[in-house]
Amino acid sequence: MSDETDIPPPPWQRLPERPARRRRDPISRDAIVAAAIALMDRDGYDALSMRTLAEELGTGAASLYWHVGSKDGLLDLVMDQLIGEVVVPPADPARWRDQLKELARTQRATSLRHPYLVRLSIGRIPLGPNALRLNEAVLAIMRAGGLPPRMAVQGFLMMLEVVNGFTLDETGVSGEELPPDPAARAEAGDMVTGYLKQLPGERFPNLNELAGEFALADNDERFDLLIEVFVDGLARHAAGRDGAT
Repeated sequence: MSDETDIPPPPWQRLPERPARRRRDPISRDAIVAAAIALMDRDGYDALSMRTLAEELGTGAASLYWHVGSKDGLLDLVMDQLIGEVVVPPADPARWRDQLKELARTQRATSLRHPYLVRLSIGRIPLGPNALRLNEAVLAIMRAGGLPPRMAVQGFLMMLEVVNGFTLDETGVSGEELPPDPAARAEAGDMVTGYLKQLPGERFPNLNELAGEFALADNDERFDLLIEVFVDGLARHAAGRDGAT
């Protein structure tokens, strides 16, 4: 986990403020966070409880509370640790659009590796050390692209919403990734196509004519198109603002 000594905690931090002490057991905050991630990766978001996690670590729940304060405090740490998996390169003005698109794909990949991450982020303000570094790096790319201050912040927030919204649809409300079985997807696509082709053509001409396209829908292709439209739209908006000044 990253060094936090030079970053002040946010005012709503839910971690206990206790001096470090020597313990006989090898448990640590980092080990607790790692075990929580492993547990949810394996069994899903709802499988996590302080009691279950303590059993995984071979200790008592009181030891966990001493280190993380509460389950909410633990989940704050988990979210920041997972955000730390997203690596953002230094801003390059010549490549800022490509950098944003690559970043969006990396964020989606992280959420698909940990399908509960989007659900976990709901109602939480991501301002842990890793989140702060990520936010700073993304804003640097936005501004390297010539986006004015307000548009840079709005674009940054919208990109989070775009990626989270797309991956929430992929992973489901439960936070467990939907089955990726190609045969199951093909069967569902065929069912949709068959149904749409049966609709009265005079009332639903577009659904009727384009029915086969629904069976060809691909999440990766659709996500790439979504991010292309979003980033290119930001660039055009910024260019229009520059031309007006």
